[in-house]
Amino acid sequence: MAADDLLFVVLDGAGGCLVALDEPPLAGPVSRTGRDGVIHLVPAGRAVLRPDPPGNNGLRLLTGAGTVAGATVALSALLTPVVGAPIGAAGLALCGAGYRNGRSALGRRWHDRHRALRPAEAEVFAGAFSAAQTVLMLWPRLRDLVQVATPRRELAGSLWTLAGLLHDRAGLSEQLASLDRAAARLPSGPAAAPLREGLAQRRALVRASLDDLAGAVEARVAALETLAGECVDLVRDERAVLAALAAIARADRSLGRVVPASVAAPDETGELAAQTRAIVAAYRELTGLTRQATAGG
Repeated sequence: MAADDLLFVVLDGAGGCLVALDEPPLAGPVSRTGRDGVIHLVPAGRAVLRPDPPGNNGLRLLTGAGTVAGATVALSALLTPVVGAPIGAAGLALCGAGYRNGRSALGRRWHDRHRALRPAEAEVFAGAFSAAQTVLMLWPRLRDLVQVATPRRELAGSLWTLAGLLHDRAGLSEQLASLDRAAARLPSGPAAAPLREGLAQRRALVRASLDDLAGAVEARVAALETLAGECVDLVRDERAVLAALAAIARADRSLGRVVPASVAAPDETGELAAQTRAIVAAYRELTGLTRQATAGG
C-alpha cells in the first residue's frame, strides 16, 4: 500500500463490505466521513455497491484504442466503400482487442485495489475498523507522548492487509466446500479410491491454509483492538485524574469560603441558651422551685 493512498471503507448496511484504495463507484446518495486518510462511505437509503469495475468510458480513457479504431472506421467509409470495408473490419478488430485489453487491465487494477467482503468476513472487518477509528479519534491525546504524528499508514495498511486475508479466507472456504461436495458425490468402490485420496489431500492442505489465515486474522484484529484499548484506557484515566483534581479544587474553594466564616461568626442560639439557663437557675433558686421539685420527687 502506497504511503499516499487513501483507504475507502464501505459498509452497505446489508452485511456487505468493500475496502478499496480507489474511491469506489456507488449507486445512490452516499455520506462520507474522513479521519486522517481513512474514508468511511455510508450509502443512504437504497444505495448499493457496484460489484464491477467502471464501464466503457473508463476503458477508452485507459487504452485509447477505441477512439483510434472508431476514427479509422469512419475515415475508411468516407474514402471509398470498397477499400474502406477491410480497413473498417481491421479497425473493428482493433477496437475489440483494445476493449478486451483495457477491460483486462482495468479488471486487474480493480482486483488489486479493491476487496469485496461477504457478511461473515465483513463482520470481522467492521470490528477491526471500529478499533482503528477509535485510535484515530483519540490519537491527538497520545501524539506527543508516543512521538508519532499520526498512525495513518500503520492503521490503513493493517486494515488493507486484513481485508486481503479475509478475502482469501472466503475463497479458501469456498474451495473446501467444493472439495467436500466433490467427495460426497464420488461413487463407492475401489475405482474411485485415487480420487478420494486426492480430494482428501487437497482438503487437508486447504484446511491447513485456513488455519494459518485464521491465526493471521486473529493476530491483526487483536493488535488493532489492543491499540484501541490502550488509547481508551489512557484517555479515560487522564479524564478521571482531571475530574479528581477538579473536585479537589472545588472543595478547596468551598472550604475557603465557608469554614473561616462559620468559625468566626458568633452562635446567637448558643448565647441565648446560656443566658436563659442562668436566668432560669436564678429564678428557681429565688422561688424555691428547685427545693419543691426535690421534695415533690
